[in-house]
Amino acid sequence: MKLFTHTLFFFLIVIQICFAQGTWTKIGDMLEILCAHTADEIYGKVYIAGGVNTEQGAYPTTMLVYNKADSSWTTIPLPDTSFRAQHTSCVVDSNLYIIGGVILVGGTVNSTTEMYMFKPSTGEWILKNPMPTDRNTLSCALLDGKIYVAGGLHCINGVPNYNGLKTFEVYNIATETWSTLPDMPTYRWGLSVVAFDGKIYVFGGRGLVNRPTAVDVYNPQDSSWTSVTNIPTPRYQLATCVIDSNIYAIDGWYSSSTGPIYDTVEVYNPITDVWTPGTSMPVSVAMLDGYALDGKIYMYGGSYTTHPNIGISDIWEFTPSPVSVKDYFSLPLAFSLYQNYPNPFNPSTTFRYSIPAQSGVMIKVYDILGNEVTTLMDEEKLAGTYEITWYAENLPSGVYFYQLRAGSFVETKKMILLK
Repeated sequence: MKLFTHTLFFFLIVIQICFAQGTWTKIGDMLEILCAHTADEIYGKVYIAGGVNTEQGAYPTTMLVYNKADSSWTTIPLPDTSFRAQHTSCVVDSNLYIIGGVILVGGTVNSTTEMYMFKPSTGEWILKNPMPTDRNTLSCALLDGKIYVAGGLHCINGVPNYNGLKTFEVYNIATETWSTLPDMPTYRWGLSVVAFDGKIYVFGGRGLVNRPTAVDVYNPQDSSWTSVTNIPTPRYQLATCVIDSNIYAIDGWYSSSTGPIYDTVEVYNPITDVWTPGTSMPVSVAMLDGYALDGKIYMYGGSYTTHPNIGISDIWEFTPSPVSVKDYFSLPLAFSLYQNYPNPFNPSTTFRYSIPAQSGVMIKVYDILGNEVTTLMDEEKLAGTYEITWYAENLPSGVYFYQLRAGSFVETKKMILLK
C-alpha cells in the first residue's frame, strides 16, 4: 500500500509538471489599453469592466464587451457612468458581480463598499447590499453559492493606507446578506484568491513593506485558516486561474515603483502541495485580469510599467500542452553543481546546477585567498536544472572558486580566468 501511495504521488507530480507547460498566443487587442480592470466571460461574451488607461490619464467610464461569435466590440456605461478601478468580480448564475474598488467622490479617489450586479439579459446594473468594509485592490472567489472577499486596502481622499487589510467577508447570494469571517493570517492587498475543492486559496499580495510568500487556505467547514507550501516568487497585483487540479499564478510585480515586473508563471497543485515552473507569459505585466475556460487561460491587459502605470491592450490565450511522462523521469534526483564552461574563460563563463526539490539557492564566487568576490544568486528556486552566467571583465587573471548552497547541500568547484 505504501509503495502504491508513493507511486501515485509521483505520478500526480509528473502530470502537474506536464500541464504546467504550454503555449501563450496573442489572440487580439482590446479597444483600449487597460490595467486595474476585471475580465469575465458569460455565454461567449467577454465583459471587461472599468480600470484605467494610464495612471495620469483620463479614467474610462465604460465596460468593454467582446462578442466572440462575430468578433465585434461594444461598450456599456458603468454604474452611474462613473469611473471604477481596482475592484474585483465574479460570475454567478450568468450575472456579473462587480465588488469594491475605487470610485470618484467629490473629485477625489476613494475606496467603496458598493456591489453591483450586471444582468446581460437586460443590460441593467442593479445595486446590491454593500460590503461591510470599503476597500480596493481586493480579490474574491465564488464557492457553494457564496462570494468570499479577501484583503485589500482603504483609500480615503486619494490617500491609500498601504498597511492593507486582513479582512475576510462573505456574501450569501440566496439571502443577499454579508457576514464577517475570521481575519486572514496576513495583511494583504493586491492579492489573488481562487476556490478549489471546497476551500479558498489566497496567493500573493503585500502589506506595508512585506510581500507574503505564505499561501493561506480557508476552510468554510470549520472557519479555520491553514497554510501550505509558499509561493516561490513573492509578488502582488498578480492573476490566478484554475485548470483541472492546477492553480496558475501569473505575472505581477515586486514593487510598483521600482519593479521588477514579472512574466513569471508558477503552478501549484493543492493535491500534491507542490509548485512547478510554468511557461512564462510573453509580456511582463501587473494589474492584469482574466479567467480559465474550457481548459485554457485568457488574460487581458495589465500595466507594463511601474509608476506612472500604463496599460496594454493585449489579449493572451494559454493552451496547456501535455508531453510524454517519460520526458520527466529525467528531472534531477539529487543536488549537483557542474563544471563551469568554458574553462579557462575570458571574460564570461556559465555555471549549471540541479536541485531535486524547491530550495533556497545561493551561488557565490571567491578568489584564491577565500575572499568573497560576488554573490550571483540568493533566491528560492523550484526543482529543476538551471544555468547562470558570470561576467568577470574587471577582475585579474587567476584561480577562482564558485560555490553552490541549496538547503544543506554545499559544493565548491575551481575555475580559471585567463586574459
